[in-house]
Amino acid sequence: MDFEDIINDNKSSSTKIAFNIIDWYNSLNNKNINDSLDQIKYNYYGMAIISYVCDYIKINKSTKNLKETINKNLKESIISSDKIIYKNSVVGTLSYSSVVRDALIRNKNNIKSVYILESMPELEGIELARILLQNDIQVTILHDSEIYEMAKNVDYCIIGSDLVSYDGTLIHKTGTYPLALAMNDNKKSVYSLAIEEKIDKNFNINDYNKIRNHEWDIPFYNVNKFFDITRSEFITYYITENGLIKPDELKKIYKNLL
Repeated sequence: MDFEDIINDNKSSSTKIAFNIIDWYNSLNNKNINDSLDQIKYNYYGMAIISYVCDYIKINKSTKNLKETINKNLKESIISSDKIIYKNSVVGTLSYSSVVRDALIRNKNNIKSVYILESMPELEGIELARILLQNDIQVTILHDSEIYEMAKNVDYCIIGSDLVSYDGTLIHKTGTYPLALAMNDNKKSVYSLAIEEKIDKNFNINDYNKIRNHEWDIPFYNVNKFFDITRSEFITYYITENGLIKPDELKKIYKNLL
Protein backbone atom coordinates (compact mmCIF):
# COMPACT_ATOMS: atom_id res chain seq x y z
CA MET A 1 0.00 0.00 0.00
CA ASP A 2 1.49 3.33 -1.07
CA PHE A 3 0.27 6.91 -1.43
CA GLU A 4 -1.02 6.42 -4.99
CA ASP A 5 -3.02 3.36 -3.94
CA ILE A 6 -4.64 5.36 -1.15
CA ILE A 7 -5.43 8.47 -3.18
CA ASN A 8 -6.96 6.45 -6.03
CA ASP A 9 -9.06 4.05 -3.92
CA ASN A 10 -12.64 4.33 -5.22
CA LYS A 11 -13.89 1.02 -3.83
CA SER A 12 -12.98 0.70 -0.16
CA SER A 13 -15.04 1.98 2.75
CA SER A 14 -13.87 5.12 4.53
CA THR A 15 -12.83 3.03 7.54
CA LYS A 16 -10.77 0.70 5.35
CA ILE A 17 -9.06 3.68 3.70
CA ALA A 18 -8.37 5.19 7.13
CA PHE A 19 -6.76 1.95 8.27
CA ASN A 20 -4.70 1.80 5.07
CA ILE A 21 -3.42 5.31 5.86
CA ILE A 22 -2.35 4.08 9.31
CA ASP A 23 -0.50 1.11 7.78
CA TRP A 24 1.11 3.31 5.15
CA TYR A 25 2.33 5.82 7.74
CA ASN A 26 3.76 3.02 9.91
CA SER A 27 5.72 1.73 6.92
CA LEU A 28 7.46 5.09 6.41
CA ASN A 29 9.49 5.19 9.63
CA ASN A 30 7.87 8.42 10.87
CA LYS A 31 8.78 10.59 7.89
CA ASN A 32 7.19 14.03 7.66
CA ILE A 33 4.25 13.49 5.33
CA ASN A 34 2.01 16.40 6.32
CA ASP A 35 1.58 17.59 2.72
CA SER A 36 0.55 14.10 1.63
CA LEU A 37 -1.92 13.82 4.52
CA ASP A 38 -3.44 17.17 3.55
CA GLN A 39 -3.84 15.93 -0.02
CA ILE A 40 -5.57 12.78 1.20
CA LYS A 41 -7.95 14.84 3.35
CA TYR A 42 -8.83 17.06 0.38
CA ASN A 43 -9.30 14.06 -1.91
CA TYR A 44 -11.73 12.41 0.51
CA TYR A 45 -13.47 15.53 1.75
CA GLY A 46 -16.67 14.56 3.55
CA MET A 47 -15.25 11.30 4.95
CA ALA A 48 -14.64 12.40 8.50
CA ILE A 49 -12.82 9.30 9.72
CA ILE A 50 -10.14 9.83 7.05
CA SER A 51 -9.68 13.47 8.12
CA TYR A 52 -9.55 12.35 11.75
CA VAL A 53 -6.79 9.81 11.10
CA CYS A 54 -4.77 12.30 9.04
CA ASP A 55 -5.05 15.00 11.73
CA TYR A 56 -4.26 12.52 14.50
CA ILE A 57 -1.05 11.49 12.75
CA LYS A 58 -0.04 15.11 12.09
CA ILE A 59 -0.57 16.07 15.74
CA ASN A 60 0.77 12.99 17.49
CA LYS A 61 3.38 11.67 15.00
CA SER A 62 2.10 8.26 16.01
CA THR A 63 -0.70 5.79 15.35
CA LYS A 64 -0.42 3.99 18.68
CA ASN A 65 -3.76 2.37 19.64
CA LEU A 66 -5.54 4.28 16.86
CA LYS A 67 -6.94 1.24 15.06
CA GLU A 68 -7.85 -0.39 18.36
CA THR A 69 -9.79 2.67 19.52
CA ILE A 70 -11.69 3.02 16.26
CA ASN A 71 -12.55 -0.70 16.20
CA LYS A 72 -13.73 -0.52 19.82
CA ASN A 73 -15.99 2.43 19.07
CA LEU A 74 -17.39 0.73 15.96
CA LYS A 75 -18.14 -2.43 17.92
CA GLU A 76 -19.88 -0.51 20.70
CA SER A 77 -21.92 1.51 18.18
CA ILE A 78 -23.09 -1.74 16.57
CA ILE A 79 -24.09 -3.07 20.01
CA SER A 80 -26.05 0.15 20.61
CA SER A 81 -28.20 -0.71 17.58
CA ASP A 82 -29.82 -3.44 19.70
CA LYS A 83 -31.87 -0.67 21.32
CA ILE A 84 -33.79 0.23 18.17
CA ILE A 85 -34.00 -2.98 16.10
CA TYR A 86 -37.16 -4.57 17.45
CA LYS A 87 -38.91 -7.88 16.78
CA ASN A 88 -40.38 -8.43 13.31
CA SER A 89 -39.32 -5.00 12.05
CA VAL A 90 -38.95 -4.06 8.40
CA VAL A 91 -35.80 -1.98 8.08
CA GLY A 92 -34.82 0.46 5.35
CA THR A 93 -31.32 1.53 4.35
CA LEU A 94 -29.34 2.74 1.36
CA SER A 95 -25.98 2.00 -0.21
CA TYR A 96 -23.39 -0.01 1.73
CA SER A 97 -22.19 0.69 5.25
CA SER A 98 -20.10 -1.89 7.06
CA VAL A 99 -21.48 -0.84 10.45
CA VAL A 100 -25.08 -1.03 9.19
CA ARG A 101 -24.27 -4.44 7.69
CA ASP A 102 -22.89 -5.70 11.00
CA ALA A 103 -25.77 -4.21 13.02
CA LEU A 104 -28.33 -5.91 10.77
CA ILE A 105 -26.55 -9.26 10.88
CA ARG A 106 -26.18 -9.01 14.66
CA ASN A 107 -29.93 -8.44 15.00
CA LYS A 108 -31.13 -10.65 12.17
CA ASN A 109 -33.45 -12.66 14.40
CA ASN A 110 -35.46 -9.49 15.03
CA ILE A 111 -35.65 -8.43 11.38
CA LYS A 112 -38.49 -9.45 9.10
CA SER A 113 -36.88 -7.95 6.00
CA VAL A 114 -34.62 -5.14 4.76
CA TYR A 115 -35.39 -2.70 1.94
CA ILE A 116 -32.25 -1.29 0.28
CA LEU A 117 -31.85 1.56 -2.21
CA GLU A 118 -29.39 0.40 -4.88
CA SER A 119 -27.05 3.44 -4.66
CA MET A 120 -26.05 4.30 -8.20
CA PRO A 121 -23.59 4.41 -9.88
CA GLU A 122 -21.48 1.88 -7.95
CA LEU A 123 -24.48 -0.25 -6.84
CA GLU A 124 -23.20 -0.64 -3.28
CA GLY A 125 -26.74 -1.39 -2.14
CA ILE A 126 -26.82 -4.53 -4.26
CA GLU A 127 -23.55 -5.66 -2.67
CA LEU A 128 -25.11 -5.19 0.77
CA ALA A 129 -28.15 -7.21 -0.36
CA ARG A 130 -25.92 -10.12 -1.40
CA ILE A 131 -24.22 -10.21 2.00
CA LEU A 132 -27.49 -10.00 3.93
CA LEU A 133 -28.98 -12.82 1.84
CA GLN A 134 -25.94 -14.95 2.65
CA ASN A 135 -26.79 -14.34 6.31
CA ASP A 136 -30.43 -15.44 5.88
CA ILE A 137 -31.93 -11.94 5.93
CA GLN A 138 -34.74 -11.30 3.45
CA VAL A 139 -34.04 -8.27 1.24
CA THR A 140 -35.80 -6.14 -1.34
CA ILE A 141 -33.75 -3.93 -3.69
CA LEU A 142 -35.26 -0.67 -4.91
CA HIS A 143 -34.14 1.80 -7.56
CA ASP A 144 -32.82 4.99 -5.98
CA SER A 145 -35.89 6.90 -7.17
CA GLU A 146 -38.29 4.59 -5.33
CA ILE A 147 -38.04 6.46 -2.05
CA TYR A 148 -41.84 6.61 -1.74
CA GLU A 149 -41.95 2.81 -1.88
CA MET A 150 -39.27 2.62 0.80
CA ALA A 151 -40.95 5.08 3.17
CA LYS A 152 -44.33 3.38 2.74
CA ASN A 153 -43.12 -0.15 3.51
CA VAL A 154 -40.45 0.09 6.22
CA ASP A 155 -40.88 0.68 9.96
CA TYR A 156 -37.74 2.83 10.21
CA CYS A 157 -34.43 3.45 8.45
CA ILE A 158 -30.90 2.74 9.65
CA ILE A 159 -28.13 4.38 7.65
CA GLY A 160 -24.42 4.91 8.07
CA SER A 161 -22.58 8.21 8.28
CA ASP A 162 -19.65 9.70 6.43
CA LEU A 163 -19.48 12.90 8.45
CA VAL A 164 -21.58 14.27 11.31
CA SER A 165 -21.22 17.96 12.01
CA TYR A 166 -21.22 19.36 15.53
CA ASP A 167 -24.76 20.68 15.07
CA GLY A 168 -26.09 17.23 14.12
CA THR A 169 -26.11 17.67 10.34
CA LEU A 170 -25.41 14.42 8.47
CA ILE A 171 -23.24 14.13 5.37
CA HIS A 172 -23.83 10.74 3.80
CA LYS A 173 -24.41 8.90 0.53
CA THR A 174 -26.48 10.81 -2.01
CA GLY A 175 -30.13 9.93 -1.52
CA THR A 176 -30.00 10.25 2.26
CA TYR A 177 -31.64 13.68 2.23
CA PRO A 178 -34.74 12.78 0.17
CA LEU A 179 -35.03 9.49 2.07
CA ALA A 180 -34.99 11.33 5.40
CA LEU A 181 -37.61 13.79 4.10
CA ALA A 182 -39.89 10.96 3.00
CA MET A 183 -39.48 9.07 6.28
CA ASN A 184 -40.25 12.17 8.31
CA ASP A 185 -43.29 12.93 6.15
CA ASN A 186 -44.53 9.42 7.00
CA LYS A 187 -43.74 9.97 10.70
CA LYS A 188 -41.10 7.24 10.73
CA SER A 189 -37.70 7.33 12.39
CA VAL A 190 -34.29 7.74 10.77
CA TYR A 191 -31.26 6.46 12.70
CA SER A 192 -27.63 6.98 11.72
CA LEU A 193 -24.77 4.84 13.01
CA ALA A 194 -21.77 7.00 13.94
CA ILE A 195 -18.69 7.09 16.15
CA GLU A 196 -16.61 9.89 17.64
CA GLU A 197 -14.10 9.70 14.80
CA LYS A 198 -16.85 10.61 12.31
CA ILE A 199 -17.92 13.77 14.13
CA ASP A 200 -16.35 16.94 12.73
CA LYS A 201 -16.63 20.15 14.73
CA ASN A 202 -15.16 22.18 11.85
CA PHE A 203 -17.47 21.20 9.00
CA ASN A 204 -18.86 24.17 7.10
CA ILE A 205 -21.87 23.62 4.89
CA ASN A 206 -20.43 26.19 2.48
CA ASP A 207 -17.66 23.68 1.73
CA TYR A 208 -20.13 21.23 0.19
CA ASN A 209 -18.63 22.01 -3.22
CA LYS A 210 -15.43 20.22 -2.12
CA ILE A 211 -17.24 16.88 -2.17
CA ARG A 212 -16.19 14.89 -5.21
CA ASN A 213 -18.25 13.82 -8.18
CA HIS A 214 -18.41 10.18 -9.16
CA GLU A 215 -16.81 9.67 -12.54
CA TRP A 216 -19.56 9.32 -15.14
CA ASP A 217 -18.69 8.52 -18.74
CA ILE A 218 -21.13 10.79 -20.52
CA PRO A 219 -20.25 13.60 -22.99
CA PHE A 220 -21.71 16.53 -21.10
CA TYR A 221 -21.42 18.30 -17.76
CA ASN A 222 -22.93 16.36 -14.89
CA VAL A 223 -23.36 16.52 -11.14
CA ASN A 224 -23.06 13.12 -9.47
CA LYS A 225 -21.89 13.89 -5.94
CA PHE A 226 -20.71 11.23 -3.52
CA PHE A 227 -22.75 12.72 -0.66
CA ASP A 228 -25.67 14.96 0.16
CA ILE A 229 -26.51 16.86 3.35
CA THR A 230 -29.36 16.10 5.76
CA ARG A 231 -30.29 18.63 8.42
CA SER A 232 -30.36 17.54 12.04
CA GLU A 233 -34.14 17.81 12.44
CA PHE A 234 -34.59 14.88 10.05
CA ILE A 235 -32.38 12.52 12.10
CA THR A 236 -34.16 10.87 15.04
CA TYR A 237 -31.06 9.59 16.84
CA TYR A 238 -27.42 8.92 16.18
CA ILE A 239 -26.48 5.39 17.27
CA THR A 240 -23.01 5.71 18.79
CA GLU A 241 -20.51 4.07 21.10
CA ASN A 242 -22.20 6.19 23.80
CA GLY A 243 -25.68 4.90 23.02
CA LEU A 244 -28.50 6.81 21.34
CA ILE A 245 -27.81 10.54 21.05
CA LYS A 246 -30.16 13.22 19.74
CA PRO A 247 -28.52 15.45 17.12
CA ASP A 248 -28.69 18.52 19.34
CA GLU A 249 -26.90 16.68 22.17
CA LEU A 250 -23.73 15.88 20.22
CA LYS A 251 -21.90 19.01 21.42
CA LYS A 252 -22.55 18.09 25.03
CA ILE A 253 -21.46 14.45 24.69
CA TYR A 254 -18.43 15.11 22.48
CA LYS A 255 -16.89 18.15 24.13
CA ASN A 256 -13.26 17.23 23.50
CA LEU A 257 -13.04 16.40 19.83
CA LEU A 258 -9.68 16.46 18.07
